[in-house]
Amino acid sequence: MRILIAIALFFGIHFSFIAQTEAKLNHTKEQVNIDQNRIEYLASSVLQELPRKEKDSLSQLLLQELSFETNLKQAFQFSFDQVKSISILTSPDSAFRIFNWEISYLDGTNRYECLLLKKIGNSYELERLQPNDSIFEREVLINKQLNSQNWLSALYYKIIPVESRFQTFYTLLAWNGNDLLTNKKYIEVLWFDKLGKTNFGAPIFRDNRSLQSRVIFEFGGQNSMNLNYEEESARISFSHLAPPSSTLEGIYEYYGADVTFDAYAWRGNYWQFISEVIPAWADPKGRTATTVTKKTFKKEDVANKNAAIKILEESEKKLKEADDQLREFEKGQ
Repeated sequence: MRILIAIALFFGIHFSFIAQTEAKLNHTKEQVNIDQNRIEYLASSVLQELPRKEKDSLSQLLLQELSFETNLKQAFQFSFDQVKSISILTSPDSAFRIFNWEISYLDGTNRYECLLLKKIGNSYELERLQPNDSIFEREVLINKQLNSQNWLSALYYKIIPVESRFQTFYTLLAWNGNDLLTNKKYIEVLWFDKLGKTNFGAPIFRDNRSLQSRVIFEFGGQNSMNLNYEEESARISFSHLAPPSSTLEGIYEYYGADVTFDAYAWRGNYWQFISEVIPAWADPKGRTATTVTKKTFKKEDVANKNAAIKILEESEKKLKEADDQLREFEKGQ
């Protein structure tokens, strides 16, 4: 009996060892599919000062290396801890991953590449975002609904998921080098419809008079601005941009940050604009609370009671229209 038990144990351990060895070999084989060293080499090479043709060729090789044709699931779960030269962001709820980089050319122009790896049910899909080639006026673009085929290209650095009534919106903070005169920063919105289709832009940014689908900042190329998410207060704070003179208003190469900050605070269904806040990083004592002033009246407004009432009524009407617009948008999802 003891001999039989010993034999049984021997074969049990033997087969277990074989199974573990095969599993390790398979795991190693899967890991070989993602070569972090090559990805980092190509990504860092794209950042070097090279002619346009060479940069484009290197970027194309990087795209091929990041195609992950053999195993998208592995790419979704892989750490990429050795890759430092491209932006790799994963949404906090693990719904998607972004692989994003900039190609800057010697003439001062630039372009951006972005691969979106998203999880749809139990499957995974890799999507290359195609830059928007159309030229839209600023006022049109802030309300334009875009998708993966006409992407507003940029380099993303933060993903902020927020829940509306029936939809999860992923608010993205982004930077764009634009050109030799100006830089841009965006507060963009990424969301997926019921079929998993990728969409950009949603009317969830609200001031006291209107809604818009994204926020665009543009400022002088020699200047800088802060655009950060404050998790504890659930708001996005940013530098207030202004030209040095009112005569230069709308000429964005002269715009720069002044000493004040504004913010968007999440209100359950939309981002509410708040003026003149103290950003958390500048106030370690936490005195960042502020209230929204619905209307700042000029002296002539206050002196004329009827004019003030009319302004408030118009403001309330705009708020109602904005609420109706947001409801109609969510019904269509």
